[in-house]
Amino acid sequence: MIIRAQIFGRSLVGAFLIVNNSYILYPPTLIKPQLKKFKTVFEEPLYPLTINNSNLLGIYSASNKYGIIVPYIIREDELNNLKSYVNDSSNIGVLKSIDNAFGNLILCNDKGAIISSLLENYKSEIEDILNVETVIYEFANYYLPGSISLANNYGCLVHPLSTDEEIEDISSILKVDEVDVSTVNRGVPYLRSGASVNDKSGIFGIDCTGPEMMRITNVLHL
Repeated sequence: MIIRAQIFGRSLVGAFLIVNNSYILYPPTLIKPQLKKFKTVFEEPLYPLTINNSNLLGIYSASNKYGIIVPYIIREDELNNLKSYVNDSSNIGVLKSIDNAFGNLILCNDKGAIISSLLENYKSEIEDILNVETVIYEFANYYLPGSISLANNYGCLVHPLSTDEEIEDISSILKVDEVDVSTVNRGVPYLRSGASVNDKSGIFGIDCTGPEMMRITNVLHL
């Protein structure tokens, strides 16, 4: 199931949600009617969380079904909450990187991960947490691969300036059959901020156009 929505009056839904094939995390201040709507979209359990008192969960974290990466600025009570939500707390990785917008720095699914060169020193740690092959790779002349892409285990959408060669490389690393270029929210190339998806469902920014939705849902098999 897919829907279009706003969170806190903005179309940047991907900035506020953590979505994978195991669970969904959302800001605790999300209004109840909206939370009720989101619960009809996802089959996975939904849990409230902040990171350093921030609602920007999707910006601060990267996750797949095996693990989740969060910044060292997460508070102890927040980390304890997160541990209570996941089946195995050893799959929570707290990285001490100064560059900590991990949603922007990491593109991953359950089969592979692409990280920014800014995280070069943390590559092996990321690989252990996410339990997938991890490659330092930047594309579309940009150093934040997570921010300009949107992926699940079926496909991946990337920045419109990505080359054919880069698209082939991304397909190989993430082990997906389909990779295509797209935008969200009427032409915005920062796909991660405009949608949150897993293998079955997705929430898209209210400003996403019909052609954008069609392209994304076709590639991701939603």
